[in-house]
Amino acid sequence: MSAHAFQGREAVLTKLERIRQADKLGQPLLFVGAEGTGKEATALEFARRLNCADPAACTPAARCESCVKALTFQHPDIRWIGAAPATATDDEVRALFEAKIEDPFHQSAWAATANVGIGDPEHPGPLTVRSLIQFVRRRAYQSPWKVAIVADAQRMNAAAANAFLKTLEEPPPATAIMLLTTGTEGMLPTILSRCQKVRFEPWPADELALLLTAATGAPPAAALAAARSADGNGRRAAALLRPGARMVADWATELFQALHRGDRAAAALSADDLHRGMVPSSCVPEDMPAKQVEAKETAEKRERAILLCESLNLLYSDAVGCREAGSAWQPRLHAVADAVRAAAGRRRTATLLTDLAAIDDARGDIDRNLNIGLVMAVLFEGLIAHAERDQAAAAAG
Repeated sequence: MSAHAFQGREAVLTKLERIRQADKLGQPLLFVGAEGTGKEATALEFARRLNCADPAACTPAARCESCVKALTFQHPDIRWIGAAPATATDDEVRALFEAKIEDPFHQSAWAATANVGIGDPEHPGPLTVRSLIQFVRRRAYQSPWKVAIVADAQRMNAAAANAFLKTLEEPPPATAIMLLTTGTEGMLPTILSRCQKVRFEPWPADELALLLTAATGAPPAAALAAARSADGNGRRAAALLRPGARMVADWATELFQALHRGDRAAAALSADDLHRGMVPSSCVPEDMPAKQVEAKETAEKRERAILLCESLNLLYSDAVGCREAGSAWQPRLHAVADAVRAAAGRRRTATLLTDLAAIDDARGDIDRNLNIGLVMAVLFEGLIAHAERDQAAAAAG
């Protein structure tokens, strides 16, 4: 991460500043937008700006003490919580913050499975709603604003959400509360009614590419390709630039072609490889260290399977685009355009859309910790069956 600022959405930050100037920060803010649209970085950057000791003199080359603390997650008047197990320790939380400092797109493995919990009454733990309520009730230590940020607010369990209602209804003076969510389904209507909504759209490709280059050092062309492939999802685009991502993308391309050949043996081997944390040798770069090839931890296996699902999603989406746009089609994945075009010519759009829904369902099942090998084996068999049905219909004329 840049030592100068959190890379938030400038247009949203301008809107938030207008809300501050209108003296309307007393009503909690609800940031709503798809995964990877910059909600967290924007909330953190707004918190930094709110508490900057001297905005006129504070510069990237010479940050004030408040900004330095904010940028390192050590500010006493800014608190971030998110989905985490009740057993999360202070050391584990600090390690999470260090990872976020290093990588602005980092997301804890907890985010996929844990809730935002209420916490024990006596010892609530560092990332719980009770700890946040205690923080909000204390007077500011060194800055004009107390800022509370709840990431993945849609994951607040019922006890946590109900406990937080009173604080949301009557925040203490000079307190800014920001709830970040990918969607409002399942959230308490009483929480939604207490918040002013701020919507986040996917990143424009050019803007995201500049951020990716600054954050990861990726060449501009590669950053732009990742931004376009990820449809404006910053976290997904960053994942596409990691060393193992190309390997998984190549695997997805091989698998896409195998599924359209009806190669059930290759599909079964891929499901087994995912379950064991392995990768087909044909997709492993010669210079890649062995430790980057084998995924040993469950979280690593899950992340790889999800990335493979996302890579398949791109290929099947491009196949839909190819069928619908015809000669005007502009592939997102130029390197595999011929393979996508060949498959799309033998498919029906309606069935491809069913395939996309099945891939999304499989991704969700893996996210919920279902058996990776079984989920993927069922998915691949279904994708083959659909391709065979379409091809038979095309042959029959």
